[in-house]
Amino acid sequence: MSRAIGIDLGTTFSAIAVLNEFGKAEIVPNAEGERVTPSVVYFGDDDCVVVGSVAKNSAVSDPHNVVEFIKRQMGNADYAFTHGDTEYGPEQISALILRKLKQDAERLLGEAVNDAVITVPAYFDDTRRRATINAGRIAGLNVLRIINEPTAAALAYGLTNASDQRIMVYDLGGGTFDVTIMDVGRGEITVVATDGDHMLGGNDFDDQIMLYVNDAFKREHGVDLLAEVEVQQDLRQRAEAAKKTLSSRPSAKISMSASGKRLTVELTREQFEQMTGHLLERTKMLVESVMSEAKTGWGQIDTVLLVGGSTRMPMVRQMIERMSGKAPSQAINPDEAVAMGAAVQAGILMAQKGDASILATAEGRRLANTRVTDVTSHAFGIVLMDDRTKTEYNQVMIARNTPIPHEVQDHFYTISNNQARVKFVVLQGQDRDPANCNTIGETELEFDRPKPRGYPVRVTYQYDANMVMHCYMEDERTGRIAQLHISQSGRMSDREVEAKRRLMDRVKVD
Repeated sequence: MSRAIGIDLGTTFSAIAVLNEFGKAEIVPNAEGERVTPSVVYFGDDDCVVVGSVAKNSAVSDPHNVVEFIKRQMGNADYAFTHGDTEYGPEQISALILRKLKQDAERLLGEAVNDAVITVPAYFDDTRRRATINAGRIAGLNVLRIINEPTAAALAYGLTNASDQRIMVYDLGGGTFDVTIMDVGRGEITVVATDGDHMLGGNDFDDQIMLYVNDAFKREHGVDLLAEVEVQQDLRQRAEAAKKTLSSRPSAKISMSASGKRLTVELTREQFEQMTGHLLERTKMLVESVMSEAKTGWGQIDTVLLVGGSTRMPMVRQMIERMSGKAPSQAINPDEAVAMGAAVQAGILMAQKGDASILATAEGRRLANTRVTDVTSHAFGIVLMDDRTKTEYNQVMIARNTPIPHEVQDHFYTISNNQARVKFVVLQGQDRDPANCNTIGETELEFDRPKPRGYPVRVTYQYDANMVMHCYMEDERTGRIAQLHISQSGRMSDREVEAKRRLMDRVKVD
């Protein structure tokens, strides 16, 4: 068997890891010698696609041909980036990033890489998870599993710690935020509760610096730095650099030029923390929410892990210390832990399949006996009709934070005489009003003949280890079934994958 890799497919940076000959996870540097790769794609004029630092640097000089933050578009069927006469959806652009990572891993390892575990934010919904699987397949990878980023971080941390612990993972990346509470120890990781926001990350903190500098420039020179894409991209990179500087120094200077005018703005750490306090407060509210759902107090939390490059901002650590009364652990690298945990998960799966190279090490044999239990990050329900008010409502079938894999069954009944069919609508969300939930699948169960009021149908919801849904509605008396393989409804067929892969083969990925 060839080695399986772990991939942290991040909003701003991505990383690869693999188990070494001793069964330990280690980062695989990219072709440029970097331990993380910017998740940026540049479309050149010569059918050459560049992924990584060169692409990121091209965002200023040629912004119209650069795609950044594509992770925030995953699952968005309306998004498309046009280059020449070709349109690329989020899955294809993500596949270009994954192909670059795959090529770099193969170059360093000296062997083909086909199998991978890819991470996603814990709060990614079903559509975004399926889109990530599709991206992996287009890139030529067999996606062994999709795993939540906080769970991956816990795998990177937990298997090196012998004692039983309840840990919190505070994961603030470039574009997403998750907080997860889990129990770790004795070869088991059990997620207790998770919550998050897939539209909150370091990029939003950069935006506040951009607005601050732009306001200063407009006051001084009457020029809007956000009006031109090239200038805006230059400002974004300078804002990101200033944010990083403020993590280690009390102030930073941002110099900008536009329309023949120039201005240097000084920003102190105190000012930065004031202007972004509302963003940090949003993470605090989610921490408190997940603590409540886990029915856990800070006295029961043994360790807090900070994951994601944005946790390097001093105010994050200070907030956690104020809330918890203890300093967060520094046992893992916040930029690399997720990829390394994904590699551990890949090793677990391969060991359980009997991979001789992994089982040959003591660490590999331990992996074979490791058990990871995750939870649903969203509730799933079915649309029912209130017989009294004749209004539709959402009946939750699988509650949020239910351990997975999970299966549940229930019986529902027709509400009219001579009913020929039943509409089957699967919702994602826990609000009673279907309008406040996402419809992730719908179909109809047709009866062999009209049925009387009160005729029963059985509904089954199955949520698998990749956190995708399979739903069935069955007329048990006749055996007729309406199926909603939600994972399949958004899953590309092999023919579609091959067609998109051929399209990608027309360009060279560097």
